[in-house]
Amino acid sequence: MQSKLALSISTILLLGVSSLHAIKFETLGYKSISMGGAAVASSTGSIATYNNPALLGKTPYTVEVSMGGGASEYDHGALASIQKLDDLGFIDTLDNLPENLNDITEQETTTLLDGTQIVIDMDGNAVTVAPQAYLGAQVYGFGFGVFGSTDATAIADVNQSATRLIFSDTGSATGYSEISTSGITIDVSESDYLNYSIDSAINDGSTALDVRGAAIVEVPLAYGHNFETTLGNIMVGGAVKYMHAITYTERLKIDDSGEVANDVKKDQESSNFGVDIGLAYQPSFAYDLTFGIVAKNLNSPEFDFADGTTYTIDPLVRAGVAYNIFDSLQVAADYDITSNKTLNNEVESQMVGGGLNYEPFTDFFALSLRAGLMQNLHSGDKAGLIYTAGMGIGVKWFQIDLSGQMSSNSNTVEDVTVPQYAKVNVALISRW
Repeated sequence: MQSKLALSISTILLLGVSSLHAIKFETLGYKSISMGGAAVASSTGSIATYNNPALLGKTPYTVEVSMGGGASEYDHGALASIQKLDDLGFIDTLDNLPENLNDITEQETTTLLDGTQIVIDMDGNAVTVAPQAYLGAQVYGFGFGVFGSTDATAIADVNQSATRLIFSDTGSATGYSEISTSGITIDVSESDYLNYSIDSAINDGSTALDVRGAAIVEVPLAYGHNFETTLGNIMVGGAVKYMHAITYTERLKIDDSGEVANDVKKDQESSNFGVDIGLAYQPSFAYDLTFGIVAKNLNSPEFDFADGTTYTIDPLVRAGVAYNIFDSLQVAADYDITSNKTLNNEVESQMVGGGLNYEPFTDFFALSLRAGLMQNLHSGDKAGLIYTAGMGIGVKWFQIDLSGQMSSNSNTVEDVTVPQYAKVNVALISRW
């Protein structure tokens, strides 16, 4: 049975579902997710509104509507540590210690020693959950829709001064005892308990999980136009978007209570607007080749956290290239020119990646098979190389699509190996 601790973490992170964001350049849309994040030169149709509005200038269909949703999880070490504490029974052991520490068992002592080391080592580790959903439409060269994505990040903040096993003890002359690394109990003072005890730090919240969630719903109106010149096709596009943000802060105790470590206002709502511009170019000597570049949030829209801090979305710049080897086979790649901040201060996002899309037939029946690779170039990244894949099937007018991502690096807990990063997305697409 899952412990209250794990349930508390899950509940806090899933609060991000009610708040929608984009600090980094999100991989949004069925093609982008499954083609290594590539989209700036290859994402025509309804998702071009988000990825590069210039591509609205030359779309293969009069109308395309798509909707999709999914979520990702990125464990920077915190989730694995929390699971280890849960499997070890560390919190339960803390809560059920005998009043007289002379009655403590050897197993309980071992559990406390092992669990304390796990808590110490998890300082600064994080876990991020990022749900997203979208509804996009393209009509001729116009694009509009609702695009939402979320980051909810929990970061362990461990009081490194309070890591000793000091507890109240009816068998001690001072009322408090410390369990040493050898398992021997030693009388200590109340001051020692208040200042150096891991039990005290967990109870008073000086050792806790800092949770920050930021979410934005974007409602854009976009347009792209293609200029046919002797040099080739030059596509120019832009989007103006209404942005509504819900930001969330919390400090969660690392115990079975599920209580917060401070009683302050947690969420804040605010609105702003953003501006995106994009360019794409198909040279006259190779119309199957497309170069693209997009700059998002040029005006650096700002939103407020309830704690008084400001949530600023800096401009994001991404470049890409796509090439149609055959009518049925396309390869594409993207690169983040900017390194973008995330809610986890230890990690920025600067992605590079690409993939291929194979569509053997599209006249009536529709089939799409995609695969790719991507990686965050920032030194703080722990996911490593990320494998991506996807498949869409249906008829020309209606298709269902499943895409996903999985990191090469993994965590092992209780002999179960899970990827440090994973993402899934389901989409419905209709074209005319």
